[in-house]
Amino acid sequence: MIGHSLGGSIGLMLAARHPDLVGRLMVVDMPPFVGVMFGPPGATPESVRAVADQIRARILSEPPGSPTGMLEQMIPSMTRIDTMRPMLAQGVRDSDRRTAANAFHEVIVTDLRPELARITAPVTVLYVIPANAPPPADRYEAAMRSSYANARNVRLTRIDDSNHFIQFDQPARFVSEVAAFMRQ
Repeated sequence: MIGHSLGGSIGLMLAARHPDLVGRLMVVDMPPFVGVMFGPPGATPESVRAVADQIRARILSEPPGSPTGMLEQMIPSMTRIDTMRPMLAQGVRDSDRRTAANAFHEVIVTDLRPELARITAPVTVLYVIPANAPPPADRYEAAMRSSYANARNVRLTRIDDSNHFIQFDQPARFVSEVAAFMRQ
């Protein structure tokens, strides 16, 4: 199974909750607890719930397709490839606002770290250090590694010169990593 972003969270859930169904898992740019990006060190699902509630309310209050909308404003930071941004913007416009807002909320308050120990499949994690990440790169990298510490068989690979959509920004590197993953 290969999952990007929220798909990576779903992959972690499936592998932890139904280990017999996943032979190997690749998570593309997703920590097991996104809430750490929305709170201070030691953040918990409860401590970031108010932020998640605010984000959901904001997304739901904005008119779809508004260039000033939160989801629309995230697009420039998601890829370095200008020609891919219109496609991402169209995806935002075509998405059901309520579903997107609820999914965003849910992923912020879901902490999968305690479940990682139940994963029996090998896990490959490709990740980037976001250009706008509040902590310095070395602290962000350490946080990613500690977030996956409960996983038994995990390989974390940082992809440089890329934003969240590694498959757009570094396609050759992404294909190479997927090919290696498929050969496992």
